[in-house]
Amino acid sequence: MWVPTGTQRGTRRMALTFTVTVRQVDGWHARPATEFANLVAASGQQVSVAKAGTAAVRGDSVLSLMMLGAKCGETLEIAIDGSQPETLAAALKSLF
Repeated sequence: MWVPTGTQRGTRRMALTFTVTVRQVDGWHARPATEFANLVAASGQQVSVAKAGTAAVRGDSVLSLMMLGAKCGETLEIAIDGSQPETLAAALKSLF
């Protein structure tokens, strides 16, 4: 889902929200959470991640991501707020 969020230095920013299913047999443990957080941090975009029944957490925080306790088969909702969210979304989806 695309939602306009205003402008930043003359560039239109968009929020992109999508869902993914955790496919790692051991759930979302330190290694996949670190890969995810590193991609987010390198992008410079704001990302939040939520699991059903939990508050959204920052996508650039490994500890916050692990605190979600996402198990294999569970669905996560990811929201990206930035100038080119589709590129980051593709990279993040590839981790699942």
